[in-house]
Parts: sequence; C-alpha cells; structure tokens
Amino acid sequence: MIEGLDDTVYRPLEQRHRDAMLDLILVWGALDTALGMLVSGVLGLPLAMGAEKVGKFPASAKFREIYKVLRDAPAGSDAARVVKKHKKDYEKYSQIRKPIAHSKCIGVQKSDADFILFAVFEKVGENELALDAIPIQEMHKAAHWGREMTKVAMRIVSEIVPT
Repeated sequence: MIEGLDDTVYRPLEQRHRDAMLDLILVWGALDTALGMLVSGVLGLPLAMGAEKVGKFPASAKFREIYKVLRDAPAGSDAARVVKKHKKDYEKYSQIRKPIAHSKCIGVQKSDADFILFAVFEKVGENELALDAIPIQEMHKAAHWGREMTKVAMRIVSEIVPT
C-alpha cells in the first residue's frame, strides 16, 4: 500500500491489465530490435557490426541516426521527414510505456477499472510523490503503433540489409 492512498482509491489488477502491460513491453522490445537492424542497414553495416555500434542506443537515438542519414542523402528529405514524424509518435507512445517499466504499479482505479495506477518516484507539490493513471486503451494504442512501426522497419530492413 502507498502511504496516504487507501484502498478506496484502487483495487488489484485484473488479468486484462497485466496482459496489456506485458503486450506493450514485448512490442517495445521487438521495435527496439527492429530499429537497431534498420540503423545498421541505413549505415551500411552488417547486423553484428551494427549491433556492436548502436545496440545500446535508446530507440530515440536510433531514430535520430536514421533521420540524419536520410536527411543527408540525395533525395532523402521526404524520407527524413517521415522518420521525424515516426520519432515524434515514438516519443508520445513511450510516455505510456515508461511507467510500466520505471514505476510501481499499484492497481487500478476503483471508480474506473480502465485506469491503471502507478506510483512514480517524482516529487509533486510540496511534499508528495506523483501518481499516474494510464488508460488501458492508451496501452493498446501504443502497442498497436509499435507493432505497425516494427513491420515498417522490418520491411525496409528486408530490402536494404544483405542476407
């Protein structure tokens, strides 16, 4: 239990909440791998060498690398703009994933079980810690976007990375 937060505010997670969070985390892992492979491809590196060079980069840095290569390529400005838009979408949906990976999930809102509650170790106000309420529908949207972006990245990888 979180101090100052009684059980009239939240209740335990249901399986559907756990499934939504697990799905989003697994999709984000697949996306991170696909982006690494894509960076390798646009840099003209074999996958193992690309993994060594950019494997530890956060996904936003991988998008940035792809953007820079495309921006500087002849006739690459349109593709660079598309990548920039995908990066913004990634950053938006990352805010949905972040509490799952970096905060304590305390349950769901008692008044609306579609909101999953997270105790965030972040100061708010005079002397309180943050509490995030993330709608399960937003987790589904973020997972859907991540799956689609992974497909796009892997389609490109299959075209530009030698087998």
